[in-house]
Amino acid sequence: MPPQEIILSSCSGEASSSSAPGRSVSAPAIHTHDLLSAAPLHAFKTSTAGPASTSFVPSQHGVGGAVFAVQEGKALAHVWAWQKDQMHLKLHLPEKLSCFAVSPNGCWAVGGSPSGQIYLWEISSGMLLSSFTGHYRTVSSLTFTNDSHMLLSASLDSSVHVYLVSRLVAEDDSGPVGKPYGTLKDHTLGIRAVAVGKTAGAHGGRCWTASDDGTVKIWSLHPPFDLLTTFSLPQSVVPTTLAVDPTERFFYIGTSTGDVYHVPLFRHRAMLGASSGVGGSIEAIGGGGQGSASIKTSPSVISTKSPITALALSLSCTHLLAGTQSGDIHIHALPSHQHLRTLSSHSGPITHLSVLLRPPDLVGASAQTKSDEWPLMEVKPFERMRAGAAARDMREVGIVLRSKGTESALEKLRLQPKSQGGARAAESTTDTSTQIANLESENKKLKASLDRAMKVNEKMWAGVVNMKLDGGAEAGS
Repeated sequence: MPPQEIILSSCSGEASSSSAPGRSVSAPAIHTHDLLSAAPLHAFKTSTAGPASTSFVPSQHGVGGAVFAVQEGKALAHVWAWQKDQMHLKLHLPEKLSCFAVSPNGCWAVGGSPSGQIYLWEISSGMLLSSFTGHYRTVSSLTFTNDSHMLLSASLDSSVHVYLVSRLVAEDDSGPVGKPYGTLKDHTLGIRAVAVGKTAGAHGGRCWTASDDGTVKIWSLHPPFDLLTTFSLPQSVVPTTLAVDPTERFFYIGTSTGDVYHVPLFRHRAMLGASSGVGGSIEAIGGGGQGSASIKTSPSVISTKSPITALALSLSCTHLLAGTQSGDIHIHALPSHQHLRTLSSHSGPITHLSVLLRPPDLVGASAQTKSDEWPLMEVKPFERMRAGAAARDMREVGIVLRSKGTESALEKLRLQPKSQGGARAAESTTDTSTQIANLESENKKLKASLDRAMKVNEKMWAGVVNMKLDGGAEAGS
């Protein structure tokens, strides 16, 4: 079965004032749809998640994944396993959270509060490993890099802090808690969205930040975390969400006016009037750093009647998805930006939008995939008090043991019947012996021919030398 891309979307519990009058009102849920056909696959009920409060872990390494959603206005998080129709677990939180994220490797969960507090849990044990005040205003976004080594926290206080997860996990009770690895500070108003490139991680990379000041900035994630480029939107246009191309060729900006802007990060050198043969025909846009003039964005490529609340690109970058305040999800083809279809499964504003490969253990998957082949991801109830060093040392760690009946393709090759292997080995040995005998016979013939050629060559050389010597003697006499 070829890989299938699916859409994962969630909505807020707020009733949208701009929704269509004839739309059927259903219980708020997290929906999955097929990207190409827009067919509904499954709905995880019931969930009303706020912005930046839904996250997921894909099924990987033989273990099933899960979907996490912090409930709007409640100190509660719901967890669903991909393979289960009903809710898997309810997690009680220390307070109401304004944002929530799970690391791509499925090890850590992090939450931010309206008071600026940041919490970090170990999912498999439920232990609260770190709790500290990261900002003095609401934490608006929490983002892990793809390698799960770095955490970026954005806030309405106009700053973005960069943390090393290893330092947060290893902190003891006596040391400073929550000291940032670095800080991104150049915006003048609150941060609304953060996006990281696929190559971003502990070794470096780039990240994008969108602010109420009408700008989007690109930063280096390598110390000292320099500002690379600033893009400015038209006056009175406020960015609300971002979607970055996996290869970092371009990115999209969703705005409060319902417009989507396409921002290329490369351009043809000929557009500058310079010779196209000098240094190649393509060059990067921006990179002037702090103090350089901001780059104005080109006119919008997509316009809707409702503010854009979420953006997502398909894995192959052939589709752009735009979630709106009215609860619609518009799907556009790339690079033409032609509108293909609209999904209207939600009754409230779209708060999360992502595209992923269909989990093999998703509810309603093929009968060839058995649920017992994908054990459930281990999720323990989250603790509300920070665990000390003694409690960390005493914690229990779960280990997933594979069933004896489950064999990988490589194991099946290794466990091939010996009778077949022995017959093939005997045939192979016979063929090899015949080839060796033929090579030895041919080698003897070639050696005899070489000996005859060497003797002829010696006779010819001796004749030439004797002729020269006889000619020289006659000339001297």
